[in-house]
Amino acid sequence: MDVFELTCVIVSVFMCDQVGSVLSDRQVFVTEGDDVILPCAPNPKVNIEGTVFDWKKDDKEVFLFSDGGYYGNGLSGQDKDFKGRVSHFVEELKHGNASILIKNTKTTDSGSYSCFFPHLKPSQIFRIELVVGAAPPPSVKILNATGDGVLLQCSVRGAFPKPQVEWQTSDGKIVPAEEPQVSQRGDLYDVVLLATVNKMKTVYRCVVKQDGFGHVIDDELFVPDILLEDKSCYSTSVDPFLITIIITLLVVICVETLIIIRNRRKVLRDKAAGATKAETSELNGHQQKEAPGLKRRHLCELCNNEI
Repeated sequence: MDVFELTCVIVSVFMCDQVGSVLSDRQVFVTEGDDVILPCAPNPKVNIEGTVFDWKKDDKEVFLFSDGGYYGNGLSGQDKDFKGRVSHFVEELKHGNASILIKNTKTTDSGSYSCFFPHLKPSQIFRIELVVGAAPPPSVKILNATGDGVLLQCSVRGAFPKPQVEWQTSDGKIVPAEEPQVSQRGDLYDVVLLATVNKMKTVYRCVVKQDGFGHVIDDELFVPDILLEDKSCYSTSVDPFLITIIITLLVVICVETLIIIRNRRKVLRDKAAGATKAETSELNGHQQKEAPGLKRRHLCELCNNEI
């Protein structure tokens, strides 16, 4: 075994191909929407201002630097997915820094990148695995109150890579939960986790973790003891604020209904009083019309008596 082969065996983070190219494998994690630097430098570090280095993602052209020209400045051929989003460090070229900056990362940027120095002797290529994670905040709610306790739901929509979701108490203890319901849309994951709790007047947290990112996202939910006092009054996806609004509306409707009924009764009484007054007036009119006739009849009777 010669020195070159021995070096390939001992240095585990590097692999050597038949022409002596050096491949470095590492992972870089970033959250969607953030900027990320993909590091690259020849070994040993030399001035690369007058040479060529080419960045690719699979078969896509990410960034090419050639004798001072580069994509967006004299060179064409850059893939449309990376136009206007990739830059290099001009002042660092003399120190052998071929790193690039990708702005406003997307989950579709995830993948294997290569940084290639074709003119170095021997040629060198470095590989980097970029993982762009989508980390949406969880959504929590009280789903239902049953005889066994209160059912809590935590939903995570559109996460990448697949997150680890768990319910915890306020002091960090894991709450036993059902098997997570996991569905996938392209590269994105939807996760729903249900847990039934019995301890009331307690804050519960839904915690979301993603390997490699080193961050934790959570949301909190307070469970009042009133839910177990009358479970029949609690239905799926109804919160106490909504119940308060409904009760307020019912009270307003009842008050308005009573006012309408009272006004209608008053109108009916007024109509009845008006009708009685009209009948009385009509009766008096009839009596006034009949009075002259009666007077004439009495005169005639007197005349007949005298005769």
